[in-house]
Amino acid sequence: MSASPASRPKKEETNVVETVQSLVVAFALAMAVRSFVTEGFVIPTGSMGPTLMGQHVRLKSTVSGDEFPIDSGPSFEMERYFGNQVIKQVRPIMDPMLSHERAIGGLENGQIMQSSRMGDRVLVLKFLYPFHEPQRWDVVVFKNPTDPVGDSQNYIKRLVGLPNEQFVIVDGDVFTAPIGATNADAFTIQRKPDFIQRAVWRNVYDSDFVPTDPSSLAKIWNRPWLGAPFQNAVNDDVQFAQDAARLWTKPVGHATLEWNHEILPIDDWAAYNMWRDRLPGPYSVSDVRVRATIDCDDPASLDMSLTISARKRSFVFALSEGKVTLKIVMSESGDLESTREFPFKMPEAGAPFDVEYMHVDQLVAVSVNGESIGSMEYAFPSLAARLEASFPGRTVEDFLRNPMGATAPPTVLRWEFDGAPMTLRNVRVDRDLFYRSVALSPREQGVLATDQKDGLGFACDPTHPAQLTEDQFLMLGDNSPASRDGRLWGAAHALVGLRYGEGAPFVVPRELLLGKAWSVYFPAPVSPGFGLPAIVPDFGRLRFIR
Repeated sequence: MSASPASRPKKEETNVVETVQSLVVAFALAMAVRSFVTEGFVIPTGSMGPTLMGQHVRLKSTVSGDEFPIDSGPSFEMERYFGNQVIKQVRPIMDPMLSHERAIGGLENGQIMQSSRMGDRVLVLKFLYPFHEPQRWDVVVFKNPTDPVGDSQNYIKRLVGLPNEQFVIVDGDVFTAPIGATNADAFTIQRKPDFIQRAVWRNVYDSDFVPTDPSSLAKIWNRPWLGAPFQNAVNDDVQFAQDAARLWTKPVGHATLEWNHEILPIDDWAAYNMWRDRLPGPYSVSDVRVRATIDCDDPASLDMSLTISARKRSFVFALSEGKVTLKIVMSESGDLESTREFPFKMPEAGAPFDVEYMHVDQLVAVSVNGESIGSMEYAFPSLAARLEASFPGRTVEDFLRNPMGATAPPTVLRWEFDGAPMTLRNVRVDRDLFYRSVALSPREQGVLATDQKDGLGFACDPTHPAQLTEDQFLMLGDNSPASRDGRLWGAAHALVGLRYGEGAPFVVPRELLLGKAWSVYFPAPVSPGFGLPAIVPDFGRLRFIR
């Protein structure tokens, strides 16, 4: 029995007008959000790597198992300039945990380009700065003042210089003073907040990554592997024994580990720049962090001290039952510059515990199991004193004549242990961001050449600090060796000069700030397998930007 016409359900009619109206509203909302709230940007280059990665390849060492990204931009650049004749050119691969100079293999430019991943995609909070003052150390998207026309000229860097201050880079660190200040002690170091500092440490060494087959590595290198960079001091009666399980074990008595710079130097070399030729340096870095896990059956009878010697000072971290002592000793005279003691109780017997020693931005600190035990700040009387401490035997005038040829002596790490038997594992050494002093000469600067006259880069001359006036900001890239940033830009674009004045090169006017980079919402994608292209976001690398 069929239903009567009156009882049949009505067929919905398609209302074209309503559909179009809905689409228009949705589009308008999307454009409003994009214009005023948040917007996605893709990272094109490696100037912020590896904090934010541009086009790159991610490799895993077949020797140690270490995984690391490398900027693939140089291969594409060569192919654009020289054509297919460079496709077969092989670029060396170094395992950053084993050597900065000796290769473990290589990849052709064609292979690099084929396996290259796109850059990270980030979300930028565009509504923030109209209501909230930009903060030092923010990661910011802005219009490049030297070429601000078009979406392709959106840059991303770290905001380091603020309005109404004098600003200068000395030995990798940032110093500022009020505008107009002329006294020698007016400049103070700018320390990063803890959450920023922990995000920007760069790993130099990790004991989890050692050659799985040292004999095979010896054949590749035509010489034996020299071992971990932390090595026994030869004058000790009791020696550490490092086994294949990546552990150091010490019996009862005194023993010392010293860092061997011939194996791994502590400098601003970065695996990310492995294929970027003609970069000057690398430069010795004194801002370091040393971490380890300690197994000890009787921690109360264990004494430990780490000494970091750099910049004409020895920074001593002594840890024992009852107290932690921090000392700064003048290296040449042996005089005690400053010291502080903090009460401390060793962890319970039988439980492994983590220690962390840190010297960064003229501050020393020690933590146990993630809890801060004590810290101490120090200062130099002037910028000239910091320079002369960083480059012994060189005057400020020597530095100004050749800033890119000046590198500090290697940082000395000496780790001493006494008392109860113990085992070290999870040993890691990290170094801080290091902002380079640069020259503007195209001849010296190579791939970072600029069209400006010869001389020191912006904010790189301690005798003539950069002057940031109202609504002017200075941007620097985390990947300082390969970052074309505020140190090198020079004159602003004619449109920017017309609006903000031609006398303000190198800086970013407030109105060119687009917003604060908030998160990596679409990390460089990976292939889902089966020969498919890289289209799936690497979800394990979703992260907030610090």
